[in-house]
Amino acid sequence: MSQLSNDDIQAMGRAVNLDIQEPDLSQVAYSLNAMLEAMDEVDLPGLNNVEPIPIILPYDPASR
Repeated sequence: MSQLSNDDIQAMGRAVNLDIQEPDLSQVAYSLNAMLEAMDEVDLPGLNNVEPIPIILPYDPASR
């Protein structure tokens, strides 16, 4: 996987209402690219054969 650029990371941040600027942007880019690189190295047999499902927890108004 290619590295995410600062522009890519800022665009993803804006998608969730985050404005990431320097000096935080450099640190976020370094950390995010390192995590993505590490995840690319994970190669569990049959992992891509399992369909992911969302985890939906029951609504509990007391926990809000």
